[in-house]
Amino acid sequence: MTSVNLKELIEQNIIQETDGTRKLTIHEITKNYKVYRIPTQYLHYNNKNGRIISSINKYESEGNLLDFTDKEVYNNILQSYIIESNSNALQATKNNISLFGQRLPGVVLNDGRVIDGNRRFTCVRLINAEEGKNLYFEAVILDESAGLTDTDIKRLELNLQHAEERPVDYNPIDNLVEVYTVIVKDKLFTIEDYRRSTNKSKTEVEKMVKKSKLMVEFLKFINAEDKFYVARDLNLDGPLQEIMIILNKEDASDEVEYLRVKNALFAALAIPYRGDLTRHIRDIGKNIIKANNREEFLEEYEDIVEEVYESFQEQEDVTKEIIRQVNTDLDSTKTTSKKLIEGKIAETIITEIQDQPIESLKRSQTALESIDIDQLSRLDEGSKNNFRILLKKIETTTKLFGEKLGL
Repeated sequence: MTSVNLKELIEQNIIQETDGTRKLTIHEITKNYKVYRIPTQYLHYNNKNGRIISSINKYESEGNLLDFTDKEVYNNILQSYIIESNSNALQATKNNISLFGQRLPGVVLNDGRVIDGNRRFTCVRLINAEEGKNLYFEAVILDESAGLTDTDIKRLELNLQHAEERPVDYNPIDNLVEVYTVIVKDKLFTIEDYRRSTNKSKTEVEKMVKKSKLMVEFLKFINAEDKFYVARDLNLDGPLQEIMIILNKEDASDEVEYLRVKNALFAALAIPYRGDLTRHIRDIGKNIIKANNREEFLEEYEDIVEEVYESFQEQEDVTKEIIRQVNTDLDSTKTTSKKLIEGKIAETIITEIQDQPIESLKRSQTALESIDIDQLSRLDEGSKNNFRILLKKIETTTKLFGEKLGL
């Protein structure tokens, strides 16, 4: 890709200053920055854009290499991913820009990289190509040579994309991939840094980090390490949330038991027998892992866990299609898994129904024992009479219970 210096293009009057500004916070200093009209041919997409990170991951996992030498080819590839990420929102933005022009400026670096406004940049490109127009992309131009580090740029990107845009704009798995990359893998941010940059709570970010680690561990379990697009294609955000909730109640210091539970949940997720994966995992957690038949289930499920794990590890290149094929090959194992899971869930439900009278009686006993006996003598006559009536009803009811039990 031919190097570009946008500041030089300003001097040559190819890029023109507008009368607009955009307020940005950089190095904890908030101020207004000038906005410029930039011809789109001098700009290129950010390949580290969190919104399309799993799509780029898929492209590269398939043996492709993003070619930076040909800007148009490079831009066309990433443009297709921007469109796919939310085609409805993009079409609405495109219609708006076509009718009224670009209202919100983007942010670009001096080398032409778009770090905010990728959707608007895409719309301008599409309008120019489809309608024969010559629209410019309006944006603030930041110069990396002025002390901007990769962390500063990412912090600004996070702030603009997460703090200002609606959460629906971000695929939840792409969000997890970004969290894992910048906090766990590359360590560009601490949890506190990320929290401040995205306007999220510390608890929310901590949960995202936990969930992102579970995503990575599950992908390793099915031999799809670093293939984040697989997690996106399988819509794993909900199931991973449920697994995290279940494991949060486990004793992580007991590594063996913690791993037994986690691997059982991973195996159940890898060979599901129902469409709602989130509810599938939730039911296992509620009616098995937290129930009295937990140990029995984990022992009986160990062979299934081993077979599922080994079947995936034998695959050379795990994709969504390979996962389907492995599920087909493990049809008898899936049937066994279904019978075991549904059987244990049914046992728990039946036990709960059978225990309901006992639990109700326990609650009644607790309520009766909470009465201060010394207060009875201080009741007025009306209250004493009401108490006697209620006590008689209780005696009648307990007598019926006794008769049913042969007492």
